[in-house]
Amino acid sequence: MNRSLLNLTVDLLAAACLLAMVATGYILRFPLPPGTNRTHELWDLSRHQWGSIHGWAGMGLLAVLCLHVVLHWDWLFAMIHRRLTKSPAAPAARRRAAVVAIAVLMTAGGLFGWAAHVGVRELDTPLHPLRGPEEAAATPSDRYSDTAAVDFQRDVRPIFEASCIRCHGPSRQLAGFRADRREDFFVPGVAAPLILPGDPARSRLIAIVSGEVKDMKSAEAHLLAAPEIALLKTWIDAGADWQAEPRALQTRENP
Repeated sequence: MNRSLLNLTVDLLAAACLLAMVATGYILRFPLPPGTNRTHELWDLSRHQWGSIHGWAGMGLLAVLCLHVVLHWDWLFAMIHRRLTKSPAAPAARRRAAVVAIAVLMTAGGLFGWAAHVGVRELDTPLHPLRGPEEAAATPSDRYSDTAAVDFQRDVRPIFEASCIRCHGPSRQLAGFRADRREDFFVPGVAAPLILPGDPARSRLIAIVSGEVKDMKSAEAHLLAAPEIALLKTWIDAGADWQAEPRALQTRENP
């Protein structure tokens, strides 16, 4: 490929990656701000999925920039060398500088990855509790140690309203499923029932909201917080009593 054409291609790829990062960054900041992952989507993609696109665009931009430096290394090194030493650079010096630059970048990248993984810590109290701070401070086992304390209308129904009804409700039924109908949870469809009363370990609903089912569409959009999953497990373990509904399930938007 002609060198000029190659340089132009690299520059266009860098511009495309940069525009993708700007566009997805705008989406993550304004149309889909933090807290909307389970309740909103844009063009059939959740906030987590747009975040993945944003991350891959950043990785693509980094790769293209590295290629750009490789293609212009001789010029870049010659300019820096001339500025520092006021003399032309020998070919051997350019090669040594390239090896050193690669080693430094790889070391810095490895240290960053190590620090990022080591620095992760699990919070004792979620930053965004489901209810008030007093309830958030208690562990799921503390709040629901008595299975009789879990009430469908008070505890379980709000989870379905906040996380499921927008895509699986009266106005929209993705995959033909409705979260406002008891039979859709308990009656077998193309697979086993979503809920097996008394057996949360074999209930597909728990596997889906826990992220164990990875081969389904928008798997990340179905994930629930640990306290919500614990509550659903407790409810199912107690028999999954679905009490009569005085009103239709409604979609709730995050404040």
